[in-house]
Amino acid sequence: MRNFASELCCASAAAAAIFIVQPAVAQEKPELRITAIISSTGAASPIGIPERMAADLWEKKFSARTDLPYRPKVTIYDDASDPTKSLSIARKAIEEDRAHVVICCTTTPASLAIIDTVTAAKVTNISMGAATSVASPASSRPFTYKTPISDNLLFQQMLGYMKSHGIKLVGFFGAEDSYGENGLKELQNVAKADGLEVVATERFSRQDTNFTPQALRLKQTKLDAIVVYSTPPSANLAHEALRRVGYQGPLYHGGGSANNAFLELGKSSIENAVVAVGGLNVYDQISKDNPMRKSLEEFAAIYDGAYGKGKVDLFGGQAWDAMNLAATAFQDALKTRVQKDDLPAMRIAVNDAMQRIKEFPGVDGVFNFTSTDHLGLDGRSNFLAQVRGGRFILLREGTAKH
Repeated sequence: MRNFASELCCASAAAAAIFIVQPAVAQEKPELRITAIISSTGAASPIGIPERMAADLWEKKFSARTDLPYRPKVTIYDDASDPTKSLSIARKAIEEDRAHVVICCTTTPASLAIIDTVTAAKVTNISMGAATSVASPASSRPFTYKTPISDNLLFQQMLGYMKSHGIKLVGFFGAEDSYGENGLKELQNVAKADGLEVVATERFSRQDTNFTPQALRLKQTKLDAIVVYSTPPSANLAHEALRRVGYQGPLYHGGGSANNAFLELGKSSIENAVVAVGGLNVYDQISKDNPMRKSLEEFAAIYDGAYGKGKVDLFGGQAWDAMNLAATAFQDALKTRVQKDDLPAMRIAVNDAMQRIKEFPGVDGVFNFTSTDHLGLDGRSNFLAQVRGGRFILLREGTAKH
């Protein structure tokens, strides 16, 4: 004979279990999927490695947090400093990883290579490439943003310093790629506005090992200063070639040299080089009331705590900002009426949220994005330093908004 009392008790228990479990499922936090495409190997690895280290650190730190309204899932790929590979991985990130946000790429050429792909898919991409053209004009790059300071702002600070030291005739010694091309264009634009003249240009491939012919031609031109515009190791080799052929004038470097790799490779050969740096390179030297100081000190403590004192690097900061901006935009998008499991709609909501970010104190500067400005930074992110004794020593601090 069936025991109806026992069955009723079991059925009630099962119903109670269902009642208890269902709210837990309903309340499960949405997943934030970020795919980062970084040059951990290849020619751009000196700047890609600290980016990868920062991205790994962000994932570890934020995945352990229980107070967030989302669960972060970070997938990181190495594009081997190859824009063709960057494009292939970007497609995988969009189609297979189903990323809400892509963080790509380490370099300007790779960042430019994926613009059409992320635009067509309507997926937000936050680049770590330096050139202004990566994210401007926003009208043709509606889903692309960047964390490094733009070339135009960089040269406003650098040429202002040159002008104050009586420099009028400038030479350019830069990479023969889109990064170098954009740098030359912005140098010429700012120089013209400031009354300086770019009278000589020489280019090189980042893979080159012999820079002597170009260095000799620059030396033979009457120049007050030369701007070297590349990343290590080519930035170091170009600098050393100029000194080796006897050029004694001041040497300036763009933001591609604002890293530990430049200091470690150059040692005494780059003494007195003037470099356009980020706040992170001189975070312990900037004024205490600088709006970036707290963010800089916090990131330096986290990064050095994980990897060793003095290891914090500007390029790691650019990746850290990219991750934080992605998370901030996603969290804001969660507040909208968009269905969280509607991926196309969430992607658009994230992009809309990016354009609402205001006065966000990052490592690279204070970010303000709009529908027409995807560069996001102003003069407060502008710093100039000189290499002395293996360190970046602050020369000028950027504070004014442009």
